Amino acid sequence: MNKPGSRRPIFARAILLCVLATTAALATGCDWLTVRVALRNGNQAFNERNYEAAIEEYAKILKVQPDHWEANYYTAAAYMSLYHPGSTHPKDVEYAQKAIDAFKHCLDIGPPDAEQAAKVQEYYLGMLTSTERHQEAAQFMEQLVAKDPQNVTLIGSLAQMYARQGDFPNALKYFERRTEVEPQNKEAWYTVGVVCWERSYKGGPTVSSEERGMVIDKGLAALERALAIDNGYFDALAYSNLMYREKSQWLAQLGKYDEAQQAFQMAEQFKARATEVRDKTQAQQQQPTGSGG
Repeated sequence: MNKPGSRRPIFARAILLCVLATTAALATGCDWLTVRVALRNGNQAFNERNYEAAIEEYAKILKVQPDHWEANYYTAAAYMSLYHPGSTHPKDVEYAQKAIDAFKHCLDIGPPDAEQAAKVQEYYLGMLTSTERHQEAAQFMEQLVAKDPQNVTLIGSLAQMYARQGDFPNALKYFERRTEVEPQNKEAWYTVGVVCWERSYKGGPTVSSEERGMVIDKGLAALERALAIDNGYFDALAYSNLMYREKSQWLAQLGKYDEAQQAFQMAEQFKARATEVRDKTQAQQQQPTGSGG
């Protein structure tokens, strides 16, 4: 038999749970209303290019929903819009960092679709590049390529990024990676040849004789592959001419004059072939396409 008052603690706990549940429901409702109002006001301010006001509204959303996609994305876009590329003013440095952090968070929480993912990646890389954070940009691109190793667009972009930075080993690595993915793409092989020629021709004293010989041979082999796919490929013929001239000069510096002369003769042969292809193409372009009735 229960003693009088023994049910009071149970009753009190029930009331407390009811109050807590009601409070939670009210809080959820308030959060929902906060998000809705702040998103409306933020988007309106953003469209009016009042970016600072927009950021304040989006901050209200992120306070209750830190992973809210739209609020994060437009916060990043607002900071990016406030930033003046190339400026080192403290405010611009702050805007750039906050834009980078916000775009990075967008990537971390996961864009809603592939189109949005591509857009955020582009903006994120753009901010890293414009603030000269080349190493971070390259590391990010490395991660993208690792996730999608057959994506020739990403591979090519990463190769070009390293080339612009003057990082020849990594640029060559990814230009060659492209030929592995697209072995029948003549332009991919031709690009490897061009990069190797530039290293030999423009490298100057930074390129050792041993490295120069390596890049010349690698470049000639790549151009040969391009011509195996299309023996009338003018660009590959023209660069084969230039590359054999590089080889001739390199061999002469080593005192191998007979081999240097042979390389020079090869250059002349490729020059003649390139000229023949060019002249033939021009003649075809000048021919009338037809006569009117």
